[in-house]
Amino acid sequence: MGRVTTTLNLRALERPAQLAFQRTVREVEQALPAAHEDAVYGWDQQTRRRNGEVAGSPRNVVDTGELRDSQQPARYTSPLNAVIEWTADHAAATYLGAVFRKREASRPARNVPANTLRKLNPAALFAGHLRRLL
Repeated sequence: MGRVTTTLNLRALERPAQLAFQRTVREVEQALPAAHEDAVYGWDQQTRRRNGEVAGSPRNVVDTGELRDSQQPARYTSPLNAVIEWTADHAAATYLGAVFRKREASRPARNVPANTLRKLNPAALFAGHLRRLL
């Protein structure tokens, strides 16, 4: 008996997939600064911020804007992988939460990047961009 084989070649999708991914990353990058302004984070006290504002609950994470403004341009580590970083000293404490021993206080995580990604649904954005390119 003869053998039958088939080959699946998705090389024609490489360039459209890369372009769709870049467009998705651009949308995410553009949405992140504004997401810091969303007053969605619960807090158990009022705080007088350095900018003079009194923040209650729910609140956003913007005081001086240093954290929001420390967002770096996406760095592509491969054609379909991008890293977005924030360089402010308090980025990890704000996004991931922190316990301060000297102050005997803790801060809950207010993970703006993760919450923004959940809202934006990058997979759906990517699929839409890819569909338009094909």
